[in-house]
Amino acid sequence: MAVIGKIRQRSGLLIFLIGASIVGFLVMDATNSQGSVLKGRKDSIGSVNGEEISQVAFESKLSENVKNQEEQMRQPLNDDMRNYMRNQTWTEMVNEIIFKKAYDKLGINVTSEELSDLATNPEFASQYIQQDQSFRNPQTGQFDPAMVRMYLQNLDKDPQGVEPGTVRKQWTRFEGLLKKQQFQDKYNNLISKGIYVPTWQAEMAYIDQNKTTDFKYVAFPYTDVAEADVKVTDEDLQKYLDAHKAKFKRDEETRKLQYVTFDIVPSSADTARTLSDLNEKFADFVASKTASEDSVFVKLYSETAFDDKYYTKDELTSSMKDTLFAVANRTVVGPYQENGSLKYAKVSDRKMLSDSVRVREIKFSFNNITTQEQGAARVKLVDSVFAAIDTFKADFGLMAMMHSDDAAAKMQGGNVGWVKQGQRSKFYNDLLFYRAQKGKLYKIPSQEDNAWFIFQIVEDKPTKPAVQVAFLSREILPSQETQNTIYGSATAFSADNQTDAKFKEAGKKVNIKVLDNVKKEDFSLGALGSARALIRWAYDKNTEKGQVSQVITLDNKHVVALLESISPKGTAPVDAVREELKALVTREKKAELLKKKIADAKAASVDELASKSGKTALPASGASFSNPNLNGAYEPKVVAAALAVGVNKMSAAIEGNAGVYVVQPSVITEPNKISDYSIYGMQLKNTAQNKARSAAEAQKKLAKIEDDRFTFF
Repeated sequence: MAVIGKIRQRSGLLIFLIGASIVGFLVMDATNSQGSVLKGRKDSIGSVNGEEISQVAFESKLSENVKNQEEQMRQPLNDDMRNYMRNQTWTEMVNEIIFKKAYDKLGINVTSEELSDLATNPEFASQYIQQDQSFRNPQTGQFDPAMVRMYLQNLDKDPQGVEPGTVRKQWTRFEGLLKKQQFQDKYNNLISKGIYVPTWQAEMAYIDQNKTTDFKYVAFPYTDVAEADVKVTDEDLQKYLDAHKAKFKRDEETRKLQYVTFDIVPSSADTARTLSDLNEKFADFVASKTASEDSVFVKLYSETAFDDKYYTKDELTSSMKDTLFAVANRTVVGPYQENGSLKYAKVSDRKMLSDSVRVREIKFSFNNITTQEQGAARVKLVDSVFAAIDTFKADFGLMAMMHSDDAAAKMQGGNVGWVKQGQRSKFYNDLLFYRAQKGKLYKIPSQEDNAWFIFQIVEDKPTKPAVQVAFLSREILPSQETQNTIYGSATAFSADNQTDAKFKEAGKKVNIKVLDNVKKEDFSLGALGSARALIRWAYDKNTEKGQVSQVITLDNKHVVALLESISPKGTAPVDAVREELKALVTREKKAELLKKKIADAKAASVDELASKSGKTALPASGASFSNPNLNGAYEPKVVAAALAVGVNKMSAAIEGNAGVYVVQPSVITEPNKISDYSIYGMQLKNTAQNKARSAAEAQKKLAKIEDDRFTFF
């Protein structure tokens, strides 16, 4: 009671403190980069030409796309696929905003009548509709508009067990795709129909493709110049970059990282502990006396499921397979380490297998069964036929001719001939090759065939030894103590190397790796795999060039990273492309040295140049603009020079891809004039139209797009 009394005495102070805390929270939240309680929390993940894309709208669209994809694949999406769908959804929403304005400006529209034609008019029906097997006539295999109309009349009649409204939703989604494609087709047609190729241009294309030359050449490979003979300065790199800005233009900002990994792996103590746990069950594993007992034991105590298949040596993937085929039945081998686990392997059983067996069978198809009563009657027929043959010794061949749904086999009294391993469904195959006895009658269902079978092995030829193996296994996992130790090492490394210089100095003792051209929407980074946490750190507004991260934990490793450089959108700075620049400038300087060597030779022909330079003049024949290959090397500049320099004239030195060349043509063959160049004009037009169809990328480059997804995902 005394305590309560003191609280009452201090109630005014408590109210003040609570109020101050709330105000402090509001002030702190107001400074948060994501928005504030007062201003409204940031909900935009980006914008296109000033039009925002909200997180709610994006998540809703993404959820719909993921659901559709999972329905198509009939399985949940993994992380990589989800990231792919995230990028696809972003692209889809960006394109919708960009092209809606373009369509409105150009007056492009798609009417309900057009959509109806796309679905049901044979002349205009979309390829998506025509290719759907659901809308093809089963007799002719051709697209049948009547089947589409019948489908549309039953949009609200969902199959039993399907959520109401599913069929209509599916069609609405499909109709939306048709409409979107029609908009895009109209837009592309407006562009492509405006492309014109004049006759003179078609004639030039004909000449370029068919004009050929035979020539001799001398090659001076860049490798003739030693690396030590070429000095490259930062001034050289900057000068080259300034002269080739377009080549180093970046459409988006990128980062370059250096990083060190600390793999979360088990220690030797963890391995010993796992072996001790495994050995607690070892005696019981040895004691089980049959394959059936092995199966039960493994199910209870092992992390490797029991497989009742009999494996030949070629099929068994265990690293101990040679030993398993050499030891006696019921022998246990191990322990041994394999794929991150400790294992004991036991030969549960062994037998000789046949590559194939000769079989006769009676097939009872369930393809036309539509009711439970029909199914029960069919199973009853299977049982009665089986009993007639097995118990009352009815003639198998006669029963097959009377009841089998295998049209070919029934005429042969059920004889299907020799059946090879793996030809039948797994359940049927395993019974046929591993457990069935020659001459004995069996009946078995097969889901893959949607049928029941009564069968009998007539003949077999067992020639291959095979073993059935049970594995007692435990995965070797790092203990909490081991994980703490590894995390401690990563933390210490980060704390001791918090500057650019210290991090790089430490790199002389540990294996530092480099990641270049890291984009903010990237998901996987090389050997690191999924690395969104690292990417988000690199693009955080508080992360600066030269900064070293704290420990970042990924799937199975800790990472400490250095943000080495930031390449802004536009022309990349020298540091961001230093290695690429150095290689190009080095090649340019080598070319200058080789050109000087060629000039100093003062040769009047390629033969003389070859003689003076200790080289060999090589022949080339039939080279053209459309075939710019030089004895296997792709050298378009060299071939272009040979076509232009003139017969028997020696060219100047030409910088090629592999070295510096000098050419001397002996023959230049001009193509004959033809009366019709239309085919070449069509080729040029098709090429131009294909480029025009990439208008989406051109529109995106013109648009102002802000992409802030990385702050959310």
